[in-house]
Amino acid sequence: MIPFIHILRPKNLIIVGITQWILYHFIILAFVATPALDFVLFFLLVIDTMLIAAGGYVINDIIDAKTDQVNKPLKTYIPSKISLKTATYYYYTLLAIGFFIALYIAYSINNLLLVTIYPSSCFLLYLYSAKYKNSIIIGNVLVSLFVAMVSGIILFAERNAVLALNDLPSMWLILELFFAYMVFSFLVNMIREIIKDIEDLEGDKSAGLTTYPIKYGADSAKKLAVIFCVISIFVLVLWLLTTNIPMDLRVYVFLLLLVASPLVVIIQILTKTTIKRDFSKISAILKYIMLAGLVSIILLSSILKSL
Repeated sequence: MIPFIHILRPKNLIIVGITQWILYHFIILAFVATPALDFVLFFLLVIDTMLIAAGGYVINDIIDAKTDQVNKPLKTYIPSKISLKTATYYYYTLLAIGFFIALYIAYSINNLLLVTIYPSSCFLLYLYSAKYKNSIIIGNVLVSLFVAMVSGIILFAERNAVLALNDLPSMWLILELFFAYMVFSFLVNMIREIIKDIEDLEGDKSAGLTTYPIKYGADSAKKLAVIFCVISIFVLVLWLLTTNIPMDLRVYVFLLLLVASPLVVIIQILTKTTIKRDFSKISAILKYIMLAGLVSIILLSSILKSL
């Protein structure tokens, strides 16, 4: 059973669950008196989002079985430990379970539009693995959109409850925090996807793929990653200067020190390194940046509730 668990990337799925719990607990429950999702439905929504991501990982491993044997031979399980046929059945089983959970949630909160997110997301991840992974930037954008949707799903499920708030400042606060985090997630993941393409350059080239680093070279890809780092820093600083959300010095220091500063460090590494080990270091820093973004939500929520 261990290979079947490992191909689901359990650590990444846990991060998905923690992300949604923080956004739900520290934004929705903090400012919405009667949310659409109760504890059970929220738990099912988290499981459903995890199943979308898990299905994406499985179909990606099925399609990338050849390239993974070059890029990460010690971390691939298909077809060495799980046959392609068994993996395909596994993929469809995950999809089926997730769809019925999505249908139950949508029916329970009388929000049938919610069920459309599930097949749309699964199809998006399938398109990425089957077609757009072998593309210039498009595949990276699709995956980054899905990462942004992890938080967006919570807002979409609770949109009627949020829009029904009589307290307009609270409504706009919720919308701004969600959209700010979605933009942040998208930009940081774009950097991560570009870095991953640089790391996987040799294996992708041997499989006949045409990613950005293969088409334009690793140096150009590093410059593109630097551009996204600069954009991320600019967007963060611009938001801090223009937001109407009341913040104190702790939030500014936290975001500048633990989000903006690591991006500067990444820029410095990218302008100097050609060592693959350093790209793995950048990926780890990006994960810490995402974690810092989540912690900032908790910090900001506690400050706002005390006002």
